[in-house]
Parts: sequence; C-alpha cells; structure tokens
Amino acid sequence: MWLAICQHAAVYRIDRNRSAAAFRRLIGQDTWTAPAVTDRYAVYNAFKNHQYCLAHLIREFKAYGEREGPDKAIGLALEQELLQSCRIHREYREGKILLAQRNRRLGVRKQRVEYWLDDGLANGTDALAKICGVLLEDFEKLWTFTRISGMEPTNNMAERDLRKLVIWRRKSYGTRSDRGKKFVERVTTIAQTIRKQGGNVLRFVQQAIECFYSRTLPPLISEAMGF
Repeated sequence: MWLAICQHAAVYRIDRNRSAAAFRRLIGQDTWTAPAVTDRYAVYNAFKNHQYCLAHLIREFKAYGEREGPDKAIGLALEQELLQSCRIHREYREGKILLAQRNRRLGVRKQRVEYWLDDGLANGTDALAKICGVLLEDFEKLWTFTRISGMEPTNNMAERDLRKLVIWRRKSYGTRSDRGKKFVERVTTIAQTIRKQGGNVLRFVQQAIECFYSRTLPPLISEAMGF
C-alpha cells in the first residue's frame, strides 16, 4: 500500500510491489521537486527536497540504545538528540518560540547529532557504523525541515492515515481483483481527502451517485484544488 499525503489531500495506491517502478506509478514521473518526508528507502531519492523521517530514526537508535556494548551510549544519545529536535520544532509550530529561537536551538542539536554519528561510525558495531556512515553522507536530509516553511521532521501524519487501510486489510483480507483494487484506492482516497477538507463523506457519495444516474457533472471534492 502506497500513500501520498499532505494537509489537504490523500492519495492511496495498491501495488503488488514496493519498488522503484511502483513508486513511479504513484507519482507519475521520475523525479519530484515538491518537499517530501519519507523513510530512508532508496527509491525516495527521486525527491529533490527530501527530509528523512526523524521518527523512524528515533526508533532505530532506540533499538541500538537497548543493546549492550559500545552501541548503547551512542544509540541513546542519538535517540535523545533527535527527540529534542522534534520537540523544539513542535514548540515553534505551536507558537511557543520564535523561528530564530528554533533555529538557534536546532543548530546546537545538529552539531551534537553530527558528533554522535561520527562516534558511531568510528566506535560502533558494523551495523551501527553503517547507518551512521549513510546518515553522515546524507546529513542535510535530516534537517530539510529547517529550510522549508511548513515542512515537518516526521511523516507521522502519513503513518496515521495509512493505519486506517492496514486495519481494513486485516479485517477483510484485502482484494484480489483489479476492479476491487481500484475501488478501494478511489473510495479511500476520496473519503480521506474529504475528511481533511472537513466535508461529509456520505453526502458526497450520495451526490456522486445522483449525478451518475442523472448524467450530470459530478461534485468536486475541493473547488480550490480543482478536483
């Protein structure tokens, strides 16, 4: 299950694979210039303004912090630094601190994260050293949200909206036909987008059916967005 989401819309797509080809079928092109927050799956390198989800990294480093040996202190430190980075941004988003304050405090966290990644690369186990090396190479992808207004450091919104369809799939065992797949994709996309717009899903479906049988133009989900 693929999901592309923003504050005002959600697009779901069911595909047999989680591959570069499936990703291109979702976005409809080879590259994407709009800002995007994702995990570190390699196909997402097609995004030009790319933010690694810090929530995913926090969970990864938490697991390293639960180990014994050299990984423990490094994992715990990175987990806490990234947690603090998310909290600082949340304070800014909620209007508790100014942009300059946020950037100044995040600048300190950024230096500390880089220090601990260097430590992990030099002194961690092979597994930790590998992830630290990758993140040092893509270090700015941890902080894209600081440069783009309105961008978040996590993709928690997508995780929440994806969970709805995951629960449906577990209860219904999914769909096997192309027709069923397209129905689920379209109805879920419409319903979730309408909810984000503050609309009435049942009323919209009723209007769409009425328009179908009366052979008139169907209603728009959002006049502002033109669909």
